[in-house]
Amino acid sequence: MDAVILAAGEGARLKGWTSDKPKGMITLGNAPILEHIVKGLASSGIQKINMVVGYRKNIVMSYFGDGSQFGIKINYIEQLKLSGTLDALSLGLKGIEKDFLLVPGDNYVSSASFIPLIHNNLPALLAGKADRWSKWGEIEFVKSKAKITFDNPEAFGRLHFTGIMKLNVEVARKLIEAGGVHIGESLQKVENSVNFDVINSEYWHNVVYPWDLIDGNRLALRNLELYKSGKIERNVALKGPVSIGSGSVICSGSYLEGPISIGDNCVIGPNTFIGNSVSIGDNTRIGAFSEIRDSIIMSDSVLGSYNSIVSTVVGNGCIFGTNVVSNPSNRQITYLDHTISLSNRGAMVGNRCNIGNRAVLAGGSILLEGATIGEGEVYNADFQGDTI
Repeated sequence: MDAVILAAGEGARLKGWTSDKPKGMITLGNAPILEHIVKGLASSGIQKINMVVGYRKNIVMSYFGDGSQFGIKINYIEQLKLSGTLDALSLGLKGIEKDFLLVPGDNYVSSASFIPLIHNNLPALLAGKADRWSKWGEIEFVKSKAKITFDNPEAFGRLHFTGIMKLNVEVARKLIEAGGVHIGESLQKVENSVNFDVINSEYWHNVVYPWDLIDGNRLALRNLELYKSGKIERNVALKGPVSIGSGSVICSGSYLEGPISIGDNCVIGPNTFIGNSVSIGDNTRIGAFSEIRDSIIMSDSVLGSYNSIVSTVVGNGCIFGTNVVSNPSNRQITYLDHTISLSNRGAMVGNRCNIGNRAVLAGGSILLEGATIGEGEVYNADFQGDTI
């Protein structure tokens, strides 16, 4: 069986992290979201992928190549104008003749969730529980028939369509002919002529906003591939699954409690605590006597000594001084004209930000790419759409 991955979008709600790459190349558990999808499809028996690319396409194509290193064949189809998922589906059908899986390239899903879809005899929708409204729509059953609705904005814990489905070419063409911009819209239009089975995912996470990366990282680290290629100095304690990349050094007196993924050529410590659901990207330095918990620190960043970073996202190429604090809190923020209540989240720091010594980043605050926070400053603003 083949698969079509929709990977053309930029991810406007994550623009602080996507200036140099498409949304699907943001890392969870130190691997791009797309890599988790490609590996999951390959391990499920999918043999060929048509990957629809667009924004920053060369980043995707150079990373995955022809797919051979992942045990799968990948063809690339460019969506020249980002005009919606339905248009991307139409492009992705090139060369496909039988049943196939359709997979958005920006959601984290367990590889085990693909298996029941593949073996299902009928077209099927993959469903998952969500903590808020999903762009793909909510699944309701009317007289045992699955229908897509967008009518319930407060859909906490209810069953949502993940955007992942099993289709055949005939049904795919019906969706395209039904029209609309979004696949969810076309599903509503064909609901009286096509029956879809509904299959529940093992776990699925809808990555839309910056704070979604924290939960996605926790899920990705469940399937952590363990490497200990770096150097571990004396008096270092490791507890639980900890992966350490080539050329990395864990300095003396540090305590690491997994799951943790540390990339290549990193330096951690000395006397630093890294704890529970942390990903640290390549070429990153974490200074002495620091504490990093439940966070993503992306590649090429430098964090000074005595920092306390909890439930926080730190983008690529950031520089933090010493004694910086970013700890979680509960708050309501306004982000891209939406008012959202956040629970237990630290700051969301975009790529290439500079944070001065003794700065405090309030939980839930969002910094755009290239923002600067001065020495001793307390940053407590919502995202406003401008540089700081």
